[in-house]
Amino acid sequence: MGNNYNIKFNPRLPSKEEIARHKDFGALLEQYQSYRQKEPRNRLRSLRLAYIGGAVAAAVAAVLIVLGGVFSTPKSSALTAEQYFAQRACVQPPLPEQATVSYSSFRVNVNQGGVYEYPSGSRLVVPAAAFANDYGQLIEGEVDIYYREMHDFVDIFLSGVPLSYDSAGVQYQLELAGMVEIFAEQNGQRIQLAPGKTIDVELASEIIVPRLNMESPPAYNIYQLDTFSRTWIYQDVDRLQLVEDDILDVNEPLFPLKQRLSKRLNEIKADAKTALAAIESSVPKPVEPLRPQRADGNLPTLELDFLDGSITVEDTENGDVRNELAKLQRMYDGVIWQISPNSPAFDERAFNVKWESVKIRPVNSRDYELTLIHPQNQVTLVVSPVLTGADYERALARYQSELEAYQTALASREAKLKEQKEALQVEVEQRKKEAYAAYDKELSGLKTDGLEFGKATQYLARRKVINRFKATAFGIWNCARPILPPEEQIEASFKDQYGNSYRNQPVYLADKSQNTIYRFLATEDMPLHFDKNSDNLLWIVTPDHKIAILSPESLREASRKKGDYTLQLNLVDKTIRSEKEIRAILHF
Repeated sequence: MGNNYNIKFNPRLPSKEEIARHKDFGALLEQYQSYRQKEPRNRLRSLRLAYIGGAVAAAVAAVLIVLGGVFSTPKSSALTAEQYFAQRACVQPPLPEQATVSYSSFRVNVNQGGVYEYPSGSRLVVPAAAFANDYGQLIEGEVDIYYREMHDFVDIFLSGVPLSYDSAGVQYQLELAGMVEIFAEQNGQRIQLAPGKTIDVELASEIIVPRLNMESPPAYNIYQLDTFSRTWIYQDVDRLQLVEDDILDVNEPLFPLKQRLSKRLNEIKADAKTALAAIESSVPKPVEPLRPQRADGNLPTLELDFLDGSITVEDTENGDVRNELAKLQRMYDGVIWQISPNSPAFDERAFNVKWESVKIRPVNSRDYELTLIHPQNQVTLVVSPVLTGADYERALARYQSELEAYQTALASREAKLKEQKEALQVEVEQRKKEAYAAYDKELSGLKTDGLEFGKATQYLARRKVINRFKATAFGIWNCARPILPPEEQIEASFKDQYGNSYRNQPVYLADKSQNTIYRFLATEDMPLHFDKNSDNLLWIVTPDHKIAILSPESLREASRKKGDYTLQLNLVDKTIRSEKEIRAILHF
């Protein structure tokens, strides 16, 4: 055996990942205890174990020297928050299955598709031939579609879905306008959407608005969760529609004040609408000319003259219909009626019938619903007035001239009304300002009486909305907007009323002014970020599925102090078994 030495000068320093692997003190202790529990069978084996133990101890000592005392402080966390959550499933519900957000299911025939109406008012439209197996082959028969919705911070918490979002290296948090999960099975086996197929989703939900009677909601987007890369992928703009006025929480201490403010603001809005209508009617609005439409040679037409007496017009609009038709035929010499592609199906033999009368009503600025009537039959069509050849060219030239005159008259009218409209807007803003001042005065009285509430939540309300998007694949879809996490922080550690410390466990925080959940990892002196001007609820789930909670008042008190702070949680000594129980505990 030769002197095969391998001497290295300036050895490579260990990486952060290598250091992290050696910081698991619990694993090292477990390994040591397993050695202690084994009884040596003979003297020789005992000596061998002693030798191996000495080698392990020497190796650990060497690592400690290289790491420069990384284990020297008991306050160090075994893992960072990023490492902790990265080692767990992307979607990990924190409580047993019976307490998670449940799925609804419905069965569809793949050849027909279907429409599913959810109890919340949401709607799914499933097209025909929309399902395929793992090889991309279309599936026949029936499939079961599973669907669930997540609306508020309790739903988010129970689902275990993370909401951190990275955009161009900046860390955001996603605030929900609603989130859904959709998947499908056939005979218990997962299937997928066929290429090119989508499910139309209309998600009924609520958004938080920072001011009462907010008319223009924030912009929301559509994201899909990629559980493999653990990232939210932007998909589209959320086609969001407001469908109801402010919704106030009747159990909130500020409810009576907010209700009075909402009533004042609604009165101001109604008065402003009436006043604006009066201003508009004071100067008649010019009539915009109708641009002539050239006939499409691929669509059938009807040549009907409603004014020569050959056909009776049944006018049920007190003369308005006949006047409209007369105006059209005066404007357009040679007008004919083209059947719209959106018209109901009809029998072509209808063109051979001599109709005795018609009913006609405008559908929009271009189309009319025309009902042809015979004593033994009638047909309803959607038609629009069109022109051909020289008739169209003459009508188009006349339209250009009339359009210029219309635009001049409209500008003149707006100039006359501008001063009155501006004065009305000043009056409306002044009345709103007075309403908010009265509300703030009432709030001051409540604070004097000892009621605590955050500035960010004192005007808080909700609005019902419909989110519309196309799901191009199965999975978790989020109607949300990215927000920056709060900059304010305190250094916090956690104990409960029994003196139990909480370390290396997820910490959850809900902000009443935002529809989201922030996740942290409990350590000694953990940086806890939260909006000190809002109402925040913080909690931890114990290994035996109990909740240790910190009230908004306690967190508000802690935010007034500087430096490290030990937050005393209130352990609710009850094992959580249902969504109803968790909602009762996390209500704020």
